[in-house]
Amino acid sequence: MGARTARGFGAGALSIVIALDLAGAGYSSFAIGLLLGLALGGAAGWALLVPRLELRWPRRRVFALSAAALAAGGVLLWIDIGNPVIVLAAFLLGGIVAGGADVSPLGALEQASLAGTTGHRRRTRTFAIYNLLGYVGVALGALAAGPLYGVNTSVFPGLPSGPHDATFLFYGLLGLILVPAYQALSSEVEREAAIGRPSPLSPSSRSTVYSLSALFAVDAFGGGLIVNSLVVFYFSTRFHPSIDTLGFVFFASSLAAGASLILAVPLARRIGLVNTIVFSHIPSNILLIAVVFAPTFLVASILWIARATLSQMDVPTRQSYVQAVVPKEDRAAAAGYTTAARGCQAFGAPVTGAFLAAGGPWLSAPFALAGSVKIGYDLAFYSRFRHHRPPEEGSPPAGDRSRAPTGNANPPAEEPGTPGRPQRASGVESANPSATGT
Repeated sequence: MGARTARGFGAGALSIVIALDLAGAGYSSFAIGLLLGLALGGAAGWALLVPRLELRWPRRRVFALSAAALAAGGVLLWIDIGNPVIVLAAFLLGGIVAGGADVSPLGALEQASLAGTTGHRRRTRTFAIYNLLGYVGVALGALAAGPLYGVNTSVFPGLPSGPHDATFLFYGLLGLILVPAYQALSSEVEREAAIGRPSPLSPSSRSTVYSLSALFAVDAFGGGLIVNSLVVFYFSTRFHPSIDTLGFVFFASSLAAGASLILAVPLARRIGLVNTIVFSHIPSNILLIAVVFAPTFLVASILWIARATLSQMDVPTRQSYVQAVVPKEDRAAAAGYTTAARGCQAFGAPVTGAFLAAGGPWLSAPFALAGSVKIGYDLAFYSRFRHHRPPEEGSPPAGDRSRAPTGNANPPAEEPGTPGRPQRASGVESANPSATGT
């Protein structure tokens, strides 16, 4: 949780300055969208690779490698953001994640580690706290972007000419600090049984994980149209606020998003994970579409912050749901695959860049398109998974489908570190098609 907070701080600061720095280095609006999309794609590719790395290496070693990649990316951008080769290398390392959305390999590893050391009853609350701390970090990072932006670090000898934003150097140093922090994690995070497995995902989980990944990819494409760094660029282009004002708006929206994470826990306990994911997400996307019609920066900011109060309720509930509906030995792979699927944000960013480059009425098009796509995802997710409940809502634990619900809505919490005992399937599975993917 401490590492997630620190990473959020770095990502929040980065989201305010990265598009503006790229523009200052001479990149066009379309190129900025393409490069930011590539950064998301690099992060998603590494998240997809994480489960396979875990087949060969202990999890703490994979943590350290991913943190080192984050550090290298930040330092490379600080050295010469005007060099396209260096920028491509930094983004393909997978550690440059600007904004609140966490599609990094580190996020996938952290989620699997938390779920593996948390029982059913505490899982959603744990993910809510984890994400809340991440958004607090993002909010503080956005607030710190202005002061960091003004620090002159071009005085170091041997640097090429051009801007050397201290934000990137700070981000790189943050990654270096995270390497020993991850290595200091207890052995409880390790999944020794995963080492030597022929495949990171068991056949029984593939249908569920692939369905979730496909749906999350659609949602992520919509989110990629409105990643924080591009929204900052949109607000800057249309309304011309100062860097400090932009930082304050995204500080407020991150705090509002954090509040929605807290509200998600009692709501999920009352109406269920799937219902919370869907019925909080649809109103937030209606507010997102309303940004199109905002006549002033004040109105646009209010709508953006209002949307944030609802938009993140699906984050801890979605992560908790993914970890609940697969066996324990598949959790790292499920987190990696669904996180990688959310890398489809990479395809949204160039689309937004093209709209911004076109200018005029097209400036607001990403908000309308993103809201529409995400509402479509909400309806499809509800249709596919509304009957596939996690164990704490009455379904048998993942990996133990032979135990039918007995009417007790609160089964005993799973003991951390104790794998579910696989048994022969009974007729219960055929009564729940969603659980088998049929």
